[in-house]
Amino acid sequence: MGLFGKKNDEPELIEELPPRRRKTQDETFRVGRALAGDASKNRELKQERLRAAKQRQRKNVATVVGAVVLIGVVVVVAVNFISGVIAEREQALAPAPAKEPTVAIMDENVGGHISERVKEFIVRLEDDMKHEGYEIDHIVLPYQMARQIDVYIKDRKEYYKLSVDRSSAVQAEDLGRMLRYIDKNKISCTYVDLRVEGKAFYK
Repeated sequence: MGLFGKKNDEPELIEELPPRRRKTQDETFRVGRALAGDASKNRELKQERLRAAKQRQRKNVATVVGAVVLIGVVVVVAVNFISGVIAEREQALAPAPAKEPTVAIMDENVGGHISERVKEFIVRLEDDMKHEGYEIDHIVLPYQMARQIDVYIKDRKEYYKLSVDRSSAVQAEDLGRMLRYIDKNKISCTYVDLRVEGKAFYK
């Protein structure tokens, strides 16, 4: 026995450990393949995220461009509409073209000066009566009646009193209706007064 009472000084076996097992080549390959697979998945996830981010960016850009184009179209349409309205209003407010009457005018007043206002009215009245299907033969400016003209229609005996203060188009329409009314009812008269709006007097 030895000094400590153990035979041949052999250490005491407390617990027998299992032998360490070395990894086989297959296990090492599987671990490496798993690591490589994880890395590949990470790369694919990054690529998918990048693609998704690019798609979102493209959608955002497309949305912004579409909004800008739409705003541009709306602005162009609005400008064209406003320009058209302004042009129509300017045309409506523009004075009649500087034309001379083509019908004969007999002025009963001394001096024989016909104002530009009366000339413009007669020019418009000529065109308006053509639209009604009638032609003016001549016009008389009565003595001391600056706001009245007497209109004689071709192939008619009666004449029609009109006012230069009212619309030539409206009075031409009234005159056309009165001509047709007289012919339909076979009325014989010397003149028809159309100076009052909505009324006609004949004698």
